[in-house]
Amino acid sequence: MNILSIIPARIGSKGIPKKNLVKIGKYSLVERALFTAMNTNILDNILVSTDSKEIQTLVNKYGNYAPFLRPKELATDKAKSLGVIQHALYWAQKNLKKKYDLIVLLEPPSLFRLPIHIETAVEIAVKNRATSVVSLITVGDYHPIRMKKMDINGALTGLYMEEPDGLRRQDQEQVYIRNCAVYVFTSKTINSNKLWGETPYGYEMDNKFYSINIDEPIDVLTAQAFYNKMKKEKKLNLIEFTPIGEPPIALS
Repeated sequence: MNILSIIPARIGSKGIPKKNLVKIGKYSLVERALFTAMNTNILDNILVSTDSKEIQTLVNKYGNYAPFLRPKELATDKAKSLGVIQHALYWAQKNLKKKYDLIVLLEPPSLFRLPIHIETAVEIAVKNRATSVVSLITVGDYHPIRMKKMDINGALTGLYMEEPDGLRRQDQEQVYIRNCAVYVFTSKTINSNKLWGETPYGYEMDNKFYSINIDEPIDVLTAQAFYNKMKKEKKLNLIEFTPIGEPPIALS
């Protein structure tokens, strides 16, 4: 089984300028995603799909992980993940002369992930013959039953259903949301112009450690504070696997 990992890392971002180059600790978001992939034994090839020469130069310090620049039409705010994945997959098949069974997508803004998470997601995909696997966390207090719509006069109604009076959190049906840490897709699904396919599976991750996804400036502060807390408590092994100050050696 051949597995291709794709790390999408365009330079543009509305919420945070050059978001994928933001550093938490000593490493940028794109480096952290790359290091995770590099330290996962089950991946055959890793491609960083970027439109930025700055990002390309950075990741290529560790090996030829960004051998091309993404076309401009796939680097806009409106560009969809499917097109980015298909472009990288086609490039890999053509230039590396391989056919891939699975694609692992690692989005840099979900920065706290470990190689074991990738391996587990792939294991779920293979075991269940899933068309896709998505990493998830529980939503907690952001449960859909608590969500409201408000009309122009300020009157409230339930978004999907009415919230029963006195509903306790522990009585809510468990609901999950993507944390964007790990995605696994079959090449067959991607080539059929779909992401999830007919049999998607979920992979629940611990929301105490893997719920941070950087999208707005406040998320950077949250991630840095969490990182510093874990470092102080000597628990970096739960969110980081490279020795501090020693980036991993590039794969041959």
